[in-house]
Order: sequence, then structure tokens, then C-alpha cells
Amino acid sequence: MNALDRVLLILLCLASFAGGVVVCLAGAAVLAGPDVDAVLSHAHARTAAIVAGVVWALLAVRFFLYRWGRRRLDYVTLPGEHGQVRISYDTIQQLANRAGRSIQGVFDLDTRVAPGVSGVCLALRVRALPDVELSRMSTDIQAAVKSYVEGTAGVGVERVTVNVMEVSGSSGKSAKTRVDKP
Repeated sequence: MNALDRVLLILLCLASFAGGVVVCLAGAAVLAGPDVDAVLSHAHARTAAIVAGVVWALLAVRFFLYRWGRRRLDYVTLPGEHGQVRISYDTIQQLANRAGRSIQGVFDLDTRVAPGVSGVCLALRVRALPDVELSRMSTDIQAAVKSYVEGTAGVGVERVTVNVMEVSGSSGKSAKTRVDKP
């Protein structure tokens, strides 16, 4: 979420909270006027307005405080000989990108790391070169990334999801070629 989204969310929360308070006050007959009295002429309507206003205001507060109090872990903790070892998700992402880009047929690759139950889950977005067998390339990427991340970082990889987003044409970048050693 970027800064503009956060500012808009805060403004929406403040406006919603104000709307909830106004509805609640109108239901409690604190805000009076001919239009309000005409709409809220029955006791049931006033009670419903108070309940709706309170719920509306509480929802606004909930969305306002959504990110506060939640601490997002962006690392994996491993036991070490002399204490804990933390490996950041950025490091895991770089390792996965390195392993995935080494596979023949990959033009570009981007990795997202998410926590799992017993390790991490990796989601890879791949742009492939033309005339490549996509299912074989995807299987090769999964195996290479899982093996490389587990072997290098010592972090368990639960799942590697490969999304082939597009087949790259001849854009401004030159295609990467793979040279196999004899």
C-alpha cells in the first residue's frame, strides 16, 4: 500500500466515523430538524439509526486501526549454534530470482515471499521466451528454486507457485541465452 492509498484510507475512515456519529446522534434525537423527524418518526427507526450509526463508526475505527498493532514479520528465524539466525524475505527473494533466472527459457522473473506453516511459500511471476515448452520450464523453475533456496539459506520451502504471465516478444532487451558446460 503506497502513501496515497494510506492517506485516502485515513480520509475515508474519518468521513465514515463522522457519518456514523451523525446517524447515531440523529437516532438519539440530539440532531433534530423537520427532515430528520420525518424520517425517524417511529421508535424502531430511531433504534435502528442508533445501532447503524454505532456499527458504522466502529467499522471506521477498525479500518483506521487495521495496521496498528499488527507486526509483520519479514524474516525467517532459524536456530543457530550461538543464537538465532534471521534471514530476510528480501534475501530469499534474491536467491529465488537468481535460481529461477538460470533456467533456460526464462526472460524475466519476479518472486514474492510469504510465510507458510513450516517454511516459506514462493510465488514467481515469469515472462518466458518464445518457443519454449512452458510446462517443462515451470517444473524446472520449481525444482531449481526450491533446491537452491533450501540449500543456500537453509529455509524450508513449502510451495513454489509459478505464474507464466506472458511470452516475451523481441522487446528492447536482448534475450538471455544459456550456455551449458560440456
